[in-house]
Amino acid sequence: MLRFKIRRFISVGILSVSMILLGTAISQAQNAATPKNTAAEAPAATVRSVPKTVATVNGEEISYQQLSKTCVQDYGDDVLQRLLGRYILEKACKDAKIEITEDDLRQEVMETAKKFSLPVDQYLGLIERERGISPSMLILDVIWPQVAVKKLAGKEATPTEAEIKIEFERRFGPAVKARLLSVKTKDEALKLRAEALKDVSQFPELAQQYSTDPYSAALGGEVPPIRRHLNSEEFEKIVFALKPGEISQPIPVANQYLLILCEEHVPQDPAIKLADVRAELEQIVQQAKINEAGMKLSQKLEADAEIDIYLNDPVKSAARPGVAAMIGKKPISIAVLGDECIARHGVEALDGLINRALITQAVKKAKIQITEADMDKEIARVALENIPPKADGSADVDAFLSLIQQRYGATPERYRHDVIWPTLALTKLVEGKVKVTEEDLQRGYIANFGKKADCRAIILNDLRTAQRVWAAARENPTEDNFIDLAKKFSADAGSRSLGGKIPPISQYGGQPELEKEAFKLAEGELSGIIQINGAYLILLCLGQTEPIGVTFEETKDLIEKNLREMKIQDAIGEKFEELKAQAAIDNYLVGSTKSPAEKKAPEIK
Repeated sequence: MLRFKIRRFISVGILSVSMILLGTAISQAQNAATPKNTAAEAPAATVRSVPKTVATVNGEEISYQQLSKTCVQDYGDDVLQRLLGRYILEKACKDAKIEITEDDLRQEVMETAKKFSLPVDQYLGLIERERGISPSMLILDVIWPQVAVKKLAGKEATPTEAEIKIEFERRFGPAVKARLLSVKTKDEALKLRAEALKDVSQFPELAQQYSTDPYSAALGGEVPPIRRHLNSEEFEKIVFALKPGEISQPIPVANQYLLILCEEHVPQDPAIKLADVRAELEQIVQQAKINEAGMKLSQKLEADAEIDIYLNDPVKSAARPGVAAMIGKKPISIAVLGDECIARHGVEALDGLINRALITQAVKKAKIQITEADMDKEIARVALENIPPKADGSADVDAFLSLIQQRYGATPERYRHDVIWPTLALTKLVEGKVKVTEEDLQRGYIANFGKKADCRAIILNDLRTAQRVWAAARENPTEDNFIDLAKKFSADAGSRSLGGKIPPISQYGGQPELEKEAFKLAEGELSGIIQINGAYLILLCLGQTEPIGVTFEETKDLIEKNLREMKIQDAIGEKFEELKAQAAIDNYLVGSTKSPAEKKAPEIK
C-alpha cells in the first residue's frame, strides 16, 4: 500500500499562507473540508464550474475529459495524498469532538496577515498571479489543516520559557563569521589545513579549488554566520572556541571533513532585547512544535487508517475501474480526483495542452512524420550526453529513463510524450532553416580555443559608488590595491570573496560590450566604468592567455555540431513564439480569448 504523507499537507509554515482572501473562500473551503454523513465517507471535491469544452485552439476543441486525464496523470498522486490526508484529519477531529469553525479559519488568516502589516485582501491577486492557487484551495489545503493540528496538538504546542530563550540565541545570539572547506577524507583535510596555515589569506582560493560544497566554494568558502543551536553541540563547541585567524582541525560531518576558518566573533546585539521579540519568537516556536506534533500525529493516523490505493496500479484498477482509492469501504473515484486536480492545477495543465495542440497542428500542416524510431534515436542521443554509456559504447537508455523517473517523477511514456515528441516536432519544423556560416565557425573557434582576456573585476550596483571606486583604483593601479577594493566594494559575493578574480573573458562569447573593453586593455591597465545589464564593472587586465594548441580544421566538426544545436534551440524558441502569435485561442477555464496577430504588410521599396 502506498504510504501517503499527511506531513506534507499539514506542516506548511505560516509564511506560506499569508496571501489569501477572507469571505466566501473560507465558506467554500469549510464546506469541502467538513465530513459528510458518516466518518467513513470520502471527502467531497471542490469542483470548478467549467464547460464541457475548456479551450479551443484554432477551432480545435480541448475537452474537460482531456484536461482531467492529463491532470490526473501529472498531479494525481500528490492530490490523492491531499484528499486522503484531509479525510484522516477530519476523522481525527470528529473522534476528538473537535469542531473547526469559520471564525477559527478567519482568525488564523488574520493573524498571519498581521505579521506582514498588510490588509488580507491585498494578498489574493499576488498569490493567484504568482502561484495560481485560489484562496479557497489555500484555505482548504493549508489553513484548515493548520487549525486542525493546532487543536489536536493542544498543550503540546505551547512554547516553554527555555524554548523561547534557545530560539532567541539561535536568531540573535553571538555568532562566528567563518569560511568553510569541505573534503571527503581526513588526510586530504589535514593536507589542505597545512597548506592554509602557511598563509591564511589563501583559504578562500583553496576553498574555491578543492571544497566539495559547491555553494560555499563559489564564495571562497564564505558561509552565513554560525550561531548556536543550529548544528550539533560538538560542532558548535569547536567553532566557538576558535580565535580569529585560526583554522579548525578536520571536523567529521555527514561523510565529509570540514575545515573552519574563524574570521571574527560577532557578539550579541545589545540593542535587541528578549522582551522586544518575545511575541515573534513564541509564534516561531509554536509553529515548530505544531509541525513536530503534526509529524507524530500523521504517523499514528497513517498507521490506523484503512487506505487502499488503486491509482497507477494496473491489477487493482482492472478489478475496480474508475476508482482511485478506497477509504474504509468508501471509494474516491478517478472522476472526483480529476475534479480536485483541475481545481488545483487545471490552469497550468491546460496551458500545456494548448501548447501541444499548437505544435501538433503545425506538424500536421507541414506534413512532418515523427516515428517511434525517431524518438528512440533522440532518447539515445540525450542519454549519451547525460550519463556514461554501456561497456560497448552504446547509450544506456534504461538507466537514463530510470534517472529521469527518479529525479523528475516522469514515466518513460510521459517523457516521450511531453519532452521528446515536442522537441523533435519543433526541431523538424526549423532544422531546414538553420545554417552555420564560415564566419560562425571562425568565431566559434576563437571563442573556444583562442586567446582570452585574464582580468579581475569589481562589480557595483550604482554609478556614484563605481566612480568613487574607479578613482581609488586609478590612484593606486596595483593588483593588490584592486584586490582590496574588490573585497571591500564588489556587489557580487563571488567576486568579492576572491578579490575580483573572474573566469577569463573569451572573444565572441556572447558579451560583446564586455569583450570589446577587455580586449582593448594592456596588461596592468585599468578599464573605464563599463555598464552592462544595470550593473557597473571595472576591469584590471592581468594579460591574455595563450591560445589552446589545436587547429581550426581539427575542431571544425565539433564546433559546427555545437553551433548548429545552439542555433536550432534559438530557432525552436522563435518558432514556438510564432505559432502562439498566429493562433486563435479561447481558454474558457480562465476566460481569455486571443486572436491571431496581424501580419505586417511588406514594405514597398
